[in-house]
Amino acid sequence: MRKIKFVFCIHNHQPIGNFDFVYDRAYNEAYNPFMQVMLSHPQIKWCLHSSGMLWEYFTKERPEYVKSIKYLINIGSLEILSGGYCEPILPSIPDCDKIGQIKKMNSYLMNKFNFSEINGMWLAERVWEPALAMPISKCGIKYAVLDDMGFSLSGMDIESLDGYYVTEEQGYALNIFPISQKLRYLIPYCSPQECIDYFRRESAKENGVSVAVFADDGEKFGLWAGSNKLVYKERWLDSFLTLLEQNQDIVETATFSEILKSQPPSGKVYLPCSSYFEMTKWVLPSAMREKFETVAEKHQREYGNLQFIHGGFWRGFLSKYEEAGAMHKKMLHISRKISALIDNQKPFAEEALEYLYAGQCNCAYWHGSFGGLYFPHLRNAIYSKLIKAEGIYNETHISTGQWIEKDIDCDNVKEFLYEHNIQNIYVMRRGGSIYEWDIFRVSRNLTDTLTRRYESYHDILKNNLNNLISLDQIENDDILDPCKIKVRRYGLEKYLVYDKYQRTSLLDHFFDPQIKQEDFAFVNYEEKGDFIWGYYDGAIKGNKIVLSRKGKVCGEDFLVSKTITPKNGGYSAEYSVKNMSDKKIEICFGSEQVFSFASLDGGDSADLENAFSWARYDKYSAIGAEVKSSKPCRIIACPIETVVYSEGVFEKIYQGTSVVFLFSISLEPNETLEFSLDTALQYKKI
Repeated sequence: MRKIKFVFCIHNHQPIGNFDFVYDRAYNEAYNPFMQVMLSHPQIKWCLHSSGMLWEYFTKERPEYVKSIKYLINIGSLEILSGGYCEPILPSIPDCDKIGQIKKMNSYLMNKFNFSEINGMWLAERVWEPALAMPISKCGIKYAVLDDMGFSLSGMDIESLDGYYVTEEQGYALNIFPISQKLRYLIPYCSPQECIDYFRRESAKENGVSVAVFADDGEKFGLWAGSNKLVYKERWLDSFLTLLEQNQDIVETATFSEILKSQPPSGKVYLPCSSYFEMTKWVLPSAMREKFETVAEKHQREYGNLQFIHGGFWRGFLSKYEEAGAMHKKMLHISRKISALIDNQKPFAEEALEYLYAGQCNCAYWHGSFGGLYFPHLRNAIYSKLIKAEGIYNETHISTGQWIEKDIDCDNVKEFLYEHNIQNIYVMRRGGSIYEWDIFRVSRNLTDTLTRRYESYHDILKNNLNNLISLDQIENDDILDPCKIKVRRYGLEKYLVYDKYQRTSLLDHFFDPQIKQEDFAFVNYEEKGDFIWGYYDGAIKGNKIVLSRKGKVCGEDFLVSKTITPKNGGYSAEYSVKNMSDKKIEICFGSEQVFSFASLDGGDSADLENAFSWARYDKYSAIGAEVKSSKPCRIIACPIETVVYSEGVFEKIYQGTSVVFLFSISLEPNETLEFSLDTALQYKKI
């Protein structure tokens, strides 16, 4: 029998903006108990990667944890991996930021642990694109760790993958260690003995592997549902490590760097864009995801594997979720600004760069088995960091407000952007609407809402209404029926409604005059016009932009014009709605705005008749918004709430508030409705 070298690698991470109690819980239930077990097995060699935010947390709040790490490093049991400091998806950020983030982590680790060099790095979500080899290699990194799926897609037999391989980009070489999906599924879900049996079978094979790599999230060792009981109370981890020690005739632990030093690469590879298999499912549009899963299941049954079966790749999230795409393009826009600061050696450039890096943390840009994009506090944290970075630039470069016309979202259609050191206003031509409103005083995008979309997992909820169990009814996971679907509370199916358009501000609706507030809230109405989807003509005129569009209302010609004028902490919109047909039209015109607040409030649901204004204050964000109309109208407001499946539980999440100013009109041919809306910030309770 041959002896297998087993690399046991753990990755720990918490997002920018996550709550303090989540950090503490993760430490108490996963990171610290894992460390205590590893300390009791000092002969076991292993590797660890933690994101920069966690290193800062450990240093400030848990110095005993850092002390344990130093001890294990000093006795030769532990290797530390680098990575992007704030855990960005590297292919999604500019090359200068790729290199900057990695070098920042390298420097941090070298200073903290007195390293002379860092050999390897972790890729966030193991997202790989071929061009990464060059910037990673430029940082002095010798190896990265990737899922075996990329090797499979390139035509290699994953059962025969062994050791490490070399890839290159424009002559910059990088070693790649393949992560075993089989081991990821075994550990820690199968018994420790089954894991040892796997090593024994591989050791007995004539052409079996000589190196086996497990690399996965540390949170699955204590934080994920049910794992703390399994891993620590039932002593799974301790038993596994003990068996490794007792079976050193067939398996011994090693670090990545030891493998690099002890054997040559197994060959050269050029891997396609890839990640772990689950990611390639999550990124697909929901309807196509269902078809993909059917195909994958059939292939698995017929061939016993998933080789050549691949869904999308990570960048697809930026088109699947328009809000993720907008946030990403905002980040690129800010990156270019900060690069200009650095190039010109402007004061505070380094501070701005720190905020930019934090705003590149990946978690809020996508959605998989965890909430991610659906969690408003994570999106808000990203916007907050980006707005702070931009604020530093604007303070030194922009003295007076100005409109610019630029293709910010990279769709080959120019947007309008008002830049100032008080506020930014982003206007898209589609719908002639405001899709971002940045307030520098509180570092918040006040239009950061989320459109309600169909997710394929919604069918699980709809199809299991008789098999639901609320979390407050669960006292012991041991007695939970595995067929039960966990929900935060009952009645979520009512909120499985889907918007017909992206939620932005100053959208122009045409409704039946009898529309009810509840019908609007739950999308139970017919849109009588085509303006919310259509593209508006636009032009900058001084400190204003003028938007106009000819479209259809009930099949008849209408012209909607609006002039947006920034004000000191707000904006006004002067409307003109003209009947261009030869018929009298009776209709209800509505101008919709959206606001993102930290939590629900009584003002988020309203139906006001003959009103002039609506206001809402958010004490958590220390900011409010007030909208005033020049004419009396009906005002309806409703919360935007989504149903999300995260960490095995369905829950309803408040995303923001929609407010519509409604005008019932009866217009003769060529007759016009004119009015204005003033939207203003409030920094104290209204």
